[in-house]
Amino acid sequence: MSLPVLSNQPARPQGKLYLVQCRGGSDKKADGNRGDTIPICNALIKQNWFCEPVFYSDAEYDKVRELLLSADGFIARINPGTYDGVTQSKVDGLFREMASKGKAAMAHPDVMLKMGAKDALVKIRELSCGMHDTYAYYDIPTFKETFAKSIATGVRVLKQNRGSQGEGIWVCQVKEGQSGPVTGKTILDLQEAVDNHKEEKPLDDFMAFCEQYIVGENGQLIDQRFLPRIVEGELRVNMIYDTPVEIIHKKPAEGGISATLASGAKYVSYKTDDPMFENLMKDFKTDLPTIMPVLGMSKEPLPLIWTADFILGPKDDTGKDTYFVGEFNCSCVGITQQLYLADEVATAAIKVTNAKRKGIKVGPVKIPCSIQ
Repeated sequence: MSLPVLSNQPARPQGKLYLVQCRGGSDKKADGNRGDTIPICNALIKQNWFCEPVFYSDAEYDKVRELLLSADGFIARINPGTYDGVTQSKVDGLFREMASKGKAAMAHPDVMLKMGAKDALVKIRELSCGMHDTYAYYDIPTFKETFAKSIATGVRVLKQNRGSQGEGIWVCQVKEGQSGPVTGKTILDLQEAVDNHKEEKPLDDFMAFCEQYIVGENGQLIDQRFLPRIVEGELRVNMIYDTPVEIIHKKPAEGGISATLASGAKYVSYKTDDPMFENLMKDFKTDLPTIMPVLGMSKEPLPLIWTADFILGPKDDTGKDTYFVGEFNCSCVGITQQLYLADEVATAAIKVTNAKRKGIKVGPVKIPCSIQ
């Protein structure tokens, strides 16, 4: 199949955007672009907007800066920390400068940082999609003091802040057959989500092992109640701005808890209006307007393309499913497998940019749910 070619730019564009990416990386096609780069640009051009891709590197910082200064905004398509010749703090600084100058940032680096950080799960714990008994550990003494108490209440999940394939995500419980209060010598049964392997460790040894997740830049651990229905899989809601466009059921391999393809999980796609997920969509749409404020970013719009992964909770009093967010992701989420959504991405980008230019709060974008 031939790769798409960038269309001619409009003679009198209504606005100007750049799609910023980096050279290299496993997400690129033979032409050097991500699979969704040119389709998104062309969708904007079709709506009479200027849009073309630009490659960032530290060596080309000044060139990229001048281009962004001439635009109304930018669409960031850079996976953090994965490219040679790119200093993440430098590109983030550039994007922050552009946002401070009134450019529409899609998404602002602080949005990617705060929304992608695992402690977002603590900040949303009072929403319908959150769990109230969720804790964040930013220092080792607090971790050791609190986790020793929380593990005594039942099965818990510890999640490190780094990684996205299940590494450093541990299901923890007191091994059966032990009596008395939980102490540092209490043996824990442990299972890591990255590959579903199991271990046993004394509590003190396990907490010492987990110190690596807290130290260093953006180090933290999140402690949540374990939801046994994780064995039934996760439900990923794919979002374009504030509109759900697809639900993917990620079913783990038999006996596993990991929902990654690498671990053998199977993925099935559903429409967002499927009656099976009526409760999920109803509650999540109610939560949407409050997500950015509770994350401390009330002045920023929701990301242009992002996902929310839900885990099934216990049935409610009426026998219906409940759902809780296990993770948000807005770091370079793509539509390479759903290129028919490029027009909807363009519509949302124009909405966000026009609102930024006018200094108004961004409202909803109506997007048809056309996924089969």
